[in-house]
Amino acid sequence: MQSKTERQRELYDKFKNANGGLYLSENQIGDAEAQIIAEALKVNTTATSLDLSENQIGDAGAQAIAEALKVNKTLFWLNLHQNQIGDAGAHAIAEALRVNKTLKELSLAQNQIGDAGAQAIAEALKVNKTLTLLNLIVNQIGDAGARAIVDTLKVNETVTSLHLHDNLIGDAGAQAIADALKVNKTLSWLNLIDNQIGDAGAQAIAEALKVNKMVKTLSLSENQIGDIGAQAIAEALMVNKQLWWLDLKCNCIGDAGFQAIGEARQVNRTLAHLLIDKQINPLAFSLLPRMSTAEDLHDVFHLLTSEPAVEDQSAALPALPTEIAELILDEAHYWQGVQHTKRQWFQYHSPECILKVTLPQGVNGNAIRVKEIHVLRGNRSDSVNDTGFELIVQDEQGAVRYECSVKPTLVDSSLELVTIVPASHLVIRQMRAGWQVQVRPSKFHYNVVFESLYVGYV
Repeated sequence: MQSKTERQRELYDKFKNANGGLYLSENQIGDAEAQIIAEALKVNTTATSLDLSENQIGDAGAQAIAEALKVNKTLFWLNLHQNQIGDAGAHAIAEALRVNKTLKELSLAQNQIGDAGAQAIAEALKVNKTLTLLNLIVNQIGDAGARAIVDTLKVNETVTSLHLHDNLIGDAGAQAIADALKVNKTLSWLNLIDNQIGDAGAQAIAEALKVNKMVKTLSLSENQIGDIGAQAIAEALMVNKQLWWLDLKCNCIGDAGFQAIGEARQVNRTLAHLLIDKQINPLAFSLLPRMSTAEDLHDVFHLLTSEPAVEDQSAALPALPTEIAELILDEAHYWQGVQHTKRQWFQYHSPECILKVTLPQGVNGNAIRVKEIHVLRGNRSDSVNDTGFELIVQDEQGAVRYECSVKPTLVDSSLELVTIVPASHLVIRQMRAGWQVQVRPSKFHYNVVFESLYVGYV
C-alpha cells in the first residue's frame, strides 16, 4: 500500500501538469491532500475545472485552496460540494474572490457554512466581477446571511444563478431577497427550496416579481407557503412577463391558493412550467422545536438565575440556583443546530431511499450533544398506516450501534411523527461528530408524500 507521502507526491504531479478538468470526487481527500493540490494549482496554467466534492476537506484545506485561487489564472469552475467547510474556510475563499478574476462557478453546497461565512462571501461579491453561479445549498445560512448575500445583489452585475436551497431562511430573509430583486438586473435563477419561508415572505417576493424583469426560474418548494402567499404570487403572475419556471410544490397551499394560481395562468402566457403538487398539511411545520442561538440561551439563563427588577416584589419569582437553571435548559425543547434531510420518492429496498443524517463537527472544534431525533411522515389524506419508523445509528466507522423500530405519534389523519430523546434511547447520549442516523422508508411507501429526518443538537 502506498504511503501518504507517496500519494501526496502523486497528487502534486497530477495537478501541476493537468490540462482541462480535474475530477477527484469521493477520493478521501482531507486537509493535507487539499493543501498539496492547492500548491500544485499555484503553478498550473492549464486546468479549467476542479471537482473535489464529497471528500473530507475542512477549513484548513479550504484556506489552502483559497490561497491558490489568489494566483491561479485559469480555473473557472470549482466544486467543493459535500465537504466539512465552515465559516473560517468560507471567509478564506471570500478573500480569494476579491482578487480572483477567472472563477465563474463556485459550489460550496452541503458544508457547514453559517451566517458569518455567507456574510464574508457577500462582501467579496461586491467587488468580484466574474462569478456567475454561486451554490450554497444545504448549509446553515439564516436570515442574516441571506440579507448580506442579497444586499450584494443590489450592486453585483455578474451573478445570474443563486442557489440557497435547504438553509434556514425565513420571512425576514425572503423580504430582504425581495428588496434586492426589485433593483437587480442580472439574476435569472433563484433557488430557495426547503427553507422556512411563509406567507409574509411569499408576499414580499410576489411584490418584487411585479417589477423584476430578469428572474426566469424561481424555486420555492418545500417551504411554508399557504393560501395567502399563493394568492399574492398569483396576483404577481397577472403582470409578470418573464417568469418561465415556478416551483411551489410541497408547501401548504389549499383550494383558495390553487384557484388563484389557476386563474392567473389563464392570463399569464410566459409561465411554461408550474410545479404545485404534493402540498403538505400545515400542521407539519409547527411540530419541531424552535432554533435558538447562543445569545438566546444566555438571555434565558440570565433570567432564570437573576432576581427580576419589578415594583411588586411579592409577585416576582425567586432566582434559581445555577444547577437548576442548567437542568431546565437541558430539558427544554430547542436546538442550536440541526442536520436534516427529506425524501419524496420511495422504493422500499433501495439503499438510495434511506434517510441519512451525519452529525457535523461542533463550532470551533467543540463537541456537540444530540438533544432529539425527529422523524416526520406525511401521507396521502386519510392513509396513515401506523407502521412505525425503522431507525439505525452508526458510528463514524460505519458500525451499527443501535437499531430499533419506533411507533409514531399519530398527530393528524395525514401526519405521523416520532420524537426520540436520550431518556428513552440511551445511545443518543453517545452520539458525536461523524455518527450517522438512518431511517428506512415506509413499507407502505406508495401512500407517502414525504418523510423527513431531523437531528437537533446543542
